[in-house]
Amino acid sequence: MFVDGRIATSTVWREAFAIIRRYPSATVVPAVVLTALAETPYYFIEASGLAWEQLITFFTAAFAFYLYVAYAEEVVVEAERGVDRITIPGVLHELRQATPVVPPVVVASVAAVAIPSAATGLLVLPGLWLLTRWSLFAPVISRERLGPVAALKRSNRLVRDHFWLVFLTATLAFILEEALIHAGALVGHLVSGSDTWGEWLGSSIAASLITPLAALTTSVAYGRLANRVEPLDDV
Repeated sequence: MFVDGRIATSTVWREAFAIIRRYPSATVVPAVVLTALAETPYYFIEASGLAWEQLITFFTAAFAFYLYVAYAEEVVVEAERGVDRITIPGVLHELRQATPVVPPVVVASVAAVAIPSAATGLLVLPGLWLLTRWSLFAPVISRERLGPVAALKRSNRLVRDHFWLVFLTATLAFILEEALIHAGALVGHLVSGSDTWGEWLGSSIAASLITPLAALTTSVAYGRLANRVEPLDDV
């Protein structure tokens, strides 16, 4: 598969799969709970157009989703340390460790995800380019404890000379995640005939399966690049 320098995209994907195989319960079970929580407001809060409903939907989904993303960073750290297994108390500890990271990650996601998504709606290539350049913001915040703006700059610096590696790992993982969640909602609706609990169940099942892989792939891609690229002086 495509090789960027001496880093193969297949290596990144294999390492993410290996972490899931090594810690199946620690990667999948939190994903089941948090992705179900993330999807709940969208399907069960009546869409009347009120601002408070939209805010609850956004912040609940963003908090639950990015809590898992930050938690995945902690799991990767455990894998790098050679930990054999992560117990239930260990999972709870890692979730607590990840929680303070979530607010700046959510703030950064407004630029890193919303702006590229809007750009993609107008012109596909600029949107994908932006999405790729900023796609490593979450692991940057989790590992380097940078603020939202600094994390976007650092992500851009990391990706600059390794665009295709990140595009074929982190960006592709994000695209697959979004596609499979929407497909899961569609299947849930077709099977149940319900556009509330049926779509919620379908999207939640799909999200719980793909989110661990997407989050870990992004984290591994970051880890492969972080030691190869010096931080910017103004970060």
